[in-house]
Amino acid sequence: MTKILRKRDLPIARDAEIPNQVFLGVPYKNIRPKYESIVDSLRKSYPLVFVIVGRGGNQDAQDLLAVIKRRILSSSYAIFDATGGNANVSLEYGFAEANDVPRVLYLSTHKAARRASKDSPIIADLAGKTQNRYAQENRLKDLLAQFAKDHPYTKRFEKFLVSSFKNRSKGKKKRARSLSLKIVHALGVDGKARRSDIVQNLLVDVARYRRSEIDDMIRRLHNAELVSSVQGPYSTVTVV
Repeated sequence: MTKILRKRDLPIARDAEIPNQVFLGVPYKNIRPKYESIVDSLRKSYPLVFVIVGRGGNQDAQDLLAVIKRRILSSSYAIFDATGGNANVSLEYGFAEANDVPRVLYLSTHKAARRASKDSPIIADLAGKTQNRYAQENRLKDLLAQFAKDHPYTKRFEKFLVSSFKNRSKGKKKRARSLSLKIVHALGVDGKARRSDIVQNLLVDVARYRRSEIDDMIRRLHNAELVSSVQGPYSTVTVV
């Protein structure tokens, strides 16, 4: 008898959402490298963490599925690329849809991709869904950049920068943006890190940040409710 998966049976509740995390469900072959290259470049401008779950050398299929479920449920949004009619992507999309995770569907219209997708039952299943289509990698980059710009966490982050540093010089504004982005990205895919680790890593950064400068930025991000900085001997910083 098939067991029906109910929300209360899931490993993570939606209230464990990491506000700046975005899950990427993409085909491993050909498509995934494009996404990896683009999201690496987006880190320089946006405070979002894009998560792609891949199979490790010692990771079996059951473990991998559990990780994928946890990452989808902890994400603020999920992007799926249905190019080629990949069955895993379709499964991940259905899981996100069943659990009300905000999601968007991408599809390549390149000639080679259309051939691979022809008559695919996966494409037919998703035919009624709203799709963002792209033919070239530059168009995909534009779509992802617009997505990142419109993301709620990005909007809060930009509002914080404008209100906090509006009277600073252009150079100081640029430095503040860079430091604040590095702090947020230092929290990684789990959205949490030890404060001492963040500070120590930034002290040896090529930008030569001062300790007081780092502490001040963490405090500002905390006051703006972009992160939560917990004090104490084991203090942590968490995305909120």
